[in-house]
Amino acid sequence: MVTQGKKQPFMERLFLPLVKHVSYFFWDIADIWAWKNEKMARFYNKHIGIEYKSEYETFGLSKNSKVLHIGCGPYPLTVIELATLLDVNVVGIDAKPKAVQEAREIITRRNMNARITIEQGDGTTYPAQNFDVIIVSSCSYPKVAILEHLFATAKKNAIIIVRELDVATREIYESIQRHPDITIVKKMHHHSLPILLPIAWDALYLKKTS
Repeated sequence: MVTQGKKQPFMERLFLPLVKHVSYFFWDIADIWAWKNEKMARFYNKHIGIEYKSEYETFGLSKNSKVLHIGCGPYPLTVIELATLLDVNVVGIDAKPKAVQEAREIITRRNMNARITIEQGDGTTYPAQNFDVIIVSSCSYPKVAILEHLFATAKKNAIIIVRELDVATREIYESIQRHPDITIVKKMHHHSLPILLPIAWDALYLKKTS
């Protein structure tokens, strides 16, 4: 964990925004391809869905949880996997109207409207106090502002799972350190696909203790 107040290295300040941009672009394209093409969707489900499955199993999420996913994207694989594996009701939100429309189409195609709700919403303001589990996508932005909102408004004992590009977690840890009632319970590292792109990510399992 980084030390609060430690100055960010110059090279990190210089190159990290570019690395994050490349990563976000990759995931946007992957979501769009999966939305458009069923063969790509099956490939996406197989290689990324297994990472999400291991995450949920490692973190021991309850089947009785009310779940919110911030940054669901046009191909909402996280909410699909959660609703399928845990048989829970999930709300997925995205700030982009087009992504919301496309995600709703996917959910309808898969006949999952009874368990999944997709809404347009801003993660920095969306009401979070009624959810047991909140998952923050690695592509959600602005990440720190979203976390500050969740840390302030989530209910006691809420679980917050935050995903972030593995080389870009400094600000996440600094945000956590500003909130003594936020505890890091576990951490996972994910390697998604065997290609040379900055797409590996960390998932932090956090709990609000008061």
